[in-house]
Amino acid sequence: MSDAPLRVLVADALDAEQLASLHGRGIEVLDEAGISAEALRTRLRSVHGLLVRSRTQVDADLLSVAPDLRVVGRAGTGVDNIDLEAATRAGVVVMNVPGGNAVAAAEHTIALMMSLARQIPVAAASLREGRWDRKRFQGTELTGKTLGVVGLGRIGREVAQRAHGLKMRVLAFDPVLTAEVADDMGIGLLPIDELVANVDFLSVHVPLSDATRHLVDRALLAKAKPGLRVLNVARGGIVDEVALLEALESGSVGGVALDVFEQEPPTDAALLRHDRVVATPHLGASTAEAQAGVARAIADQVGRFLIDGVMENAVNAAGLDPASRAELAPWLQLARRLGTVAASLVDGGIRQIDVTLVGEIASGSGDALTTEVLLGLLRPFATDRLNGINAEWFARERGIRVSHGSRPSHKSFQSLLRIAVHHGDEATLHLSGTLFGVDNLRIVRAFGFNIDAIPEGAMLFCRNQDRPGIIGHLGTLLADAGVNIANMSVGRDPNSGEALAVLNLDAPPESEVLAALAAREEIRWVRYVDAGGSRRDI
Repeated sequence: MSDAPLRVLVADALDAEQLASLHGRGIEVLDEAGISAEALRTRLRSVHGLLVRSRTQVDADLLSVAPDLRVVGRAGTGVDNIDLEAATRAGVVVMNVPGGNAVAAAEHTIALMMSLARQIPVAAASLREGRWDRKRFQGTELTGKTLGVVGLGRIGREVAQRAHGLKMRVLAFDPVLTAEVADDMGIGLLPIDELVANVDFLSVHVPLSDATRHLVDRALLAKAKPGLRVLNVARGGIVDEVALLEALESGSVGGVALDVFEQEPPTDAALLRHDRVVATPHLGASTAEAQAGVARAIADQVGRFLIDGVMENAVNAAGLDPASRAELAPWLQLARRLGTVAASLVDGGIRQIDVTLVGEIASGSGDALTTEVLLGLLRPFATDRLNGINAEWFARERGIRVSHGSRPSHKSFQSLLRIAVHHGDEATLHLSGTLFGVDNLRIVRAFGFNIDAIPEGAMLFCRNQDRPGIIGHLGTLLADAGVNIANMSVGRDPNSGEALAVLNLDAPPESEVLAALAAREEIRWVRYVDAGGSRRDI
């Protein structure tokens, strides 16, 4: 083992005073803030830790010249500038500071909301130009108004608390939060369509993903309360800027406040120059306190990892050693798939998740398998980056109880993984899965029906009365739509007279096909699920 000291290189501007914990652990700190990409390639050859903000790009090429690098610490939440797959492949842990900017972002949201309500930027500009136009800039009070919050993660909750302090009514849309938890916070939950129709201000606080891109679009804005004011201090792209400008010009939207944009720096001059738009250059996290706090936190985390091997807020690593992870890999994959399927089959807020290991698999690794179930189940609803370290915390913060247990044996299977998701109005979704052979994943029970379904790709779940012709109906409609059935499993319950069909498809069906399938009287419901957790309901 080398006697060379541990070294951490600081590539972006961080407050030197906040790095004291590294020095205190005997770690050599190389402060190279602003270092060029080429110089960084040279300096990293004998460095064990790297601290960055958003400026430095940590890609596969950079990681390839850093043989001693063990950890990259991001002083902030987002890790878009770090190639997580390449870091994982290189054995480098990536850590961030989730929620480190929550207070700063929440306060900036409130500041923008007040600016909209009182037209402060345009009034200030008018005064600087020598005009004294008091009547033109008559504002509105926040007291008694209704704020709609989309996403009650850390920042959304901080915003809601401050809005309550301003004597505003707060409503919210959050697909994973239960009504009981929201009620404890004094917040009413509504579907997003109803939310926009009932609020005076709408503030989005969700991550940008395929599911949330253009969440606030032309169709949603058409359902909004006249004069709605829209705020985005989350991520550019959640709000459709073209639709937003159209709504502003038509007068249906009364004002807009943006701190983030689909393209940064933004190029839509018409939107930026509109007199009912307040815009700032991505300042949500830009406070001295937030920047000092995330610098101190990431320095502490990196120091503990390098000295003690403790991983905190690791976004690309779970708590299994490589050998155990390799051995357990098929079961981990099954656990994730069961969670993903469940995410598309639950209705309403999730109250509790129970994971039970049965048979040989019950001898260990319950925590790891439970984590994988949570990752599959909660990822579509995550407002922060979700990973193996924070999955259970994410659930607990939202009032979701998590339990895992074991049973020594099963009458039909050597090993079985069961999950129960308690959701909606006292409903519970039960799914059970196992492995056939070494790594063939199967769902063997769902909704109380014994089945043999492959949890991968495009899937269709159909619950129906057990009558002749239903399977033919499914096959004919899918065939007419050009959708091939790759696999089908049917479970029957003679006592209820119902059946469950689970199909693997070569391609996802269009919404019109799903509607046609569900239109038949004998079919209770049809639901499409894919491995990525997307969802269409009938």
